[in-house]
Amino acid sequence: MTTLHMSQTYETEAGLVHMTRPDMAVLATAGLRERTRILEQYVREELGRILGIEPHLVDTTGRPMGCLGIGSISGIELQYRMEATLGVDVNLQRLLLANSAQELIDCLAGQLGPEAHLHGAAVPA
Repeated sequence: MTTLHMSQTYETEAGLVHMTRPDMAVLATAGLRERTRILEQYVREELGRILGIEPHLVDTTGRPMGCLGIGSISGIELQYRMEATLGVDVNLQRLLLANSAQELIDCLAGQLGPEAHLHGAAVPA
């Protein structure tokens, strides 16, 4: 079986960006606000890596995923990386059709907190 190496750094015009893997124990116990903040940084880094831009330049609220430049191939890569890092199911169609990255962040935040068992652990289809 071949395993895809998931780089924790990527390069932009401004230089090298070091990605921070979220601490799953912290996500599991953090309140919704803190969990959302942690996941926003993580999603910005993953999208920035795919788009080749600094994480702070990723528009998380104003544009649908497709308008950000996330298509089927990059969406599959993003799905794979998020599932491997966070240990949750990410619905590819929902990811690609999300109205914004914030919609994805909010969905992930709901799956990873202490109240996740109340809402089910999988990303809704």
